[in-house]
Amino acid sequence: MAQWIKNWTDGEWRTEVLAWVDMACEAYSLKRIGALQEATSSFRAKHLRVPTDSGILFFKAVAPGQLFEPPVTAAAATLVPDRLVMPLAIDPERGWMLSPDYGATLDGLATTPELWVRALGALGALQREVVDSEEALFDAGLQIQDPAWIPEEFNNALTLHASLPADHPLGIPARDADHAFAALKDIEMACAQLIAGPIPLSLEHGSFDRRRVFAPTDDKSAPRILNLGDAHWAHPFASLARPLERMRIDFRATADDPRILAAIGAYLSAWDDYGSPDELYELVAPALRISPLHTHETWLQLLADADEPQLRRWAPKVLEPLASLATATT
Repeated sequence: MAQWIKNWTDGEWRTEVLAWVDMACEAYSLKRIGALQEATSSFRAKHLRVPTDSGILFFKAVAPGQLFEPPVTAAAATLVPDRLVMPLAIDPERGWMLSPDYGATLDGLATTPELWVRALGALGALQREVVDSEEALFDAGLQIQDPAWIPEEFNNALTLHASLPADHPLGIPARDADHAFAALKDIEMACAQLIAGPIPLSLEHGSFDRRRVFAPTDDKSAPRILNLGDAHWAHPFASLARPLERMRIDFRATADDPRILAAIGAYLSAWDDYGSPDELYELVAPALRISPLHTHETWLQLLADADEPQLRRWAPKVLEPLASLATATT
């Protein structure tokens, strides 16, 4: 078991969390009225519910590979306070974050095209509003995945995995690396299209779906977006990869289904000062083409401090994105 997961089950760790939470609550004149309640726990994060006299708060501790998430979330929420969840308190060194409750997320509601339209419209608006905030988010810890660098990073990734011993969880045979390397030209073309296009880099969410959006309280308020643990400063349209996958499943449809196109149209409309949705739609495919490399980078960073059992368990999350790139080329 990874050391940080052991820590999350340790009584001393929980005592430290309790003291920190109580201190944060006191700063907001809140009072905790019960014990910390288990929410969810995974390799990536530990979640606890905090009952207070003003409602439930949510505590989150992230894995070492995602220590950037609390400070990036706080920085981004400062820039667009109506579109993200602003933490009440963060501890960047320990990867802790205490946040208010904004109700149910969209995955708890019946799936409708309208929900996806609102969700993707909110994502596009958020990204559009922070395009001039690279320095602030970079200073907070957000990593950059510029399409100009992607081909070289793809080549470096294959070299890294092929150079590892055959029995290493992240190692791949040289022949498989050569096969995947055939995707390089296609990736270079996709990156060239994105670089030539009008859309600037922005906050690429990395794992956006209906679980990452709080249901709005009325027809006018913007849905609040959460969970920036997989985010990069990159081409924003790569954020469409997960939603497209989920919508195809939700609607049992292909990517050209009118319901899916309507949601993508709502997303692209947020960028209408850069071009019409029809014009910008041409950039969706190349952005989706390189999105697996963002996923690869996220998981590689997550596993940097993993022990052997966890490394073996989660290694496919690192290697599958590279395999998908090769498969898409053949």
